[in-house]
Amino acid sequence: MTTATPKLVSLADHPRAAPAIRRARAWGGLAGFVLIGLAGLLAGLPIEDVLLRALAGGVGGHLALWLASILLWRHVLRAEALQAARRARERASRGEPAP
Repeated sequence: MTTATPKLVSLADHPRAAPAIRRARAWGGLAGFVLIGLAGLLAGLPIEDVLLRALAGGVGGHLALWLASILLWRHVLRAEALQAARRARERASRGEPAP
């Protein structure tokens, strides 16, 4: 008897995860740019240095929130899959048909 392996959905194809990850990346980049830019301006740095550091901060914020959102959504999707499997086992044990 062969067991069917369910097709797993990647984060890029998931209808909720993909847009949420894109939003997190965008907000991370903007927040990093603004925070580092403001810190540079308040420190009295020349505008060229402020912009260069703000750009680096934006890239860093973008990457940091990208990683954090991927880790978060992996956990969320894993928990949802486990919950769906648990519900399916409970339905099967009661003899109810699958939806």
